Amino acid sequence: MKIIKKLFLFLAITASIGTFSTSAVAYEEGRTVYSPASMMDLIIEKINATGDAIDAGAEGEATLPMVKEILGLCKEINASDTISRNVSRIRSTLKKARTALKSEQGQVAKEHLDKAAGQFKKLKTML
Repeated sequence: MKIIKKLFLFLAITASIGTFSTSAVAYEEGRTVYSPASMMDLIIEKINATGDAIDAGAEGEATLPMVKEILGLCKEINASDTISRNVSRIRSTLKKARTALKSEQGQVAKEHLDKAAGQFKKLKTML
């Protein structure tokens, strides 16, 4: 009887797991899904736009939402563990740029943003 109970429990769990696809559940209707390479291109464009805004004289309050958006986009990159670790390192560089913008140091923030853009370009070759 114990063996039958264990077998029944095993079959029930297997059947319940196999009834739906996790990738199908992860996709939300109306949400745009990007490949890792295209997401990196989008992030590089956003970094360049933020750098251009800093060059134009915008600082602090005007550019902080732009950096926050870039940090949010970085979370959307779904690739291998190696890519995820490198994206995490790049996010720390972007956080330094955000900190510099909070203290009204635009040129320091621009240097961090340029470094992050270079790191993303280098990371893109790893895909």
